[in-house]
This record gives sequence, structure tokens and C-alpha cells, in this order.
Amino acid sequence: MKKKGGRILWLVYIDASVPRSRGRVLPRGLAVEKPSLKEVVQALEELGYKFQVFPDKKYPPLWFEEKWGYVVVETNEKIREIASKVAGKIREMRR
Repeated sequence: MKKKGGRILWLVYIDASVPRSRGRVLPRGLAVEKPSLKEVVQALEELGYKFQVFPDKKYPPLWFEEKWGYVVVETNEKIREIASKVAGKIREMRR
């Protein structure tokens, strides 16, 4: 999805605890368990992306759950590529 000149990266896209039917885009082996918005922001900064953070937003299919937040990444890369890089960086940071 495009918004404001970039790609929307919802936290649910990289969360291993969320099934694909609920929105996860990465295989469980590549996803991370319960990523925080802070971790995603730090990973994007280290990867050198420009982005905007929207912390008080809920992922529409999971509107009844906690607030997830999302990040608009200013790039033309596919969202799965971005998600994979961010999840990899978060795994690296957690070690």
C-alpha cells in the first residue's frame, strides 16, 4: 500500500505471534515475536530509511486488539522486502 509517498509497515506484518490470515506477511521463521514500535524505528534508522511514525493507529482487521501503530517508509521497495530487512535487524538487535 502506498501512503504519503511511501509504503505502510504495520507491526503486525512482522509479528511471529500473528497468523498470516490476520496480516503477517513474513514466514514465521523470519518474523519476530512481539516487535515494538521503538524496535522498528531503531531498525529503520540503522537501515538508513526515511520514515514517518504513527503510533496511535490500530491495524484495521485487528481493530479490537491493542494499538499496533505503523510506519510509512519512504521507498519504492516492496513491503515484504522492507519487512524482511526490518525483522532481520530486530533479531540482530535482540541478540
